[in-house]
Amino acid sequence: MFANSSGGFHDLGKFLTGFLVVTGLGIFLALKNLLMSLALPVALAHSNIIATGAMVMSIFGGLLIYGTITVYSHFFSSIQEEF
Repeated sequence: MFANSSGGFHDLGKFLTGFLVVTGLGIFLALKNLLMSLALPVALAHSNIIATGAMVMSIFGGLLIYGTITVYSHFFSSIQEEF
């Protein structure tokens, strides 16, 4: 029927991505994940389960990973997308 049909899972992924971008939930979910990755080491260090140095390294590592993903997606995103 359609020559460029890419499959149900691919179409579902495009639909969910569009839904999250249009409703603004995508930004909320990304910020929630970032804040949780910062809050957990702080809570563990506060309760003396991990040392302060481990908390700092964990937070720095999380920020490094998020920064790497953000920069990579910014520089290697294609300007033209096929629909």
